[in-house]
Amino acid sequence: MINKLKDIVKTMLAFAKGMQQALVEQSVETLELELLELQHAFLSIVVGSLAGLPLAPIGLAAELAPLLEDEMKILFERTWRGGDAISDLFSRMGGEW
Repeated sequence: MINKLKDIVKTMLAFAKGMQQALVEQSVETLELELLELQHAFLSIVVGSLAGLPLAPIGLAAELAPLLEDEMKILFERTWRGGDAISDLFSRMGGEW
């Protein structure tokens, strides 16, 4: 009887650890998605004036622009490729094809 109870407790502990790990992973995924959305909003605020959106004063956009170095590289790479979605996909995957 005690051994059976020990097995049940071990199973419950393993289940609880699995649930905790799943919640942690889900929280991390949610935070990564929120970070991506905030980066897009930040990019729209800073570079929006270049596209005709009156979101931020030019001076503020110029001060914040160095923080967008990676996003600007992606923007210019897409511009040079002409918006080819397949080449964009393969270039993001890295590796040699």
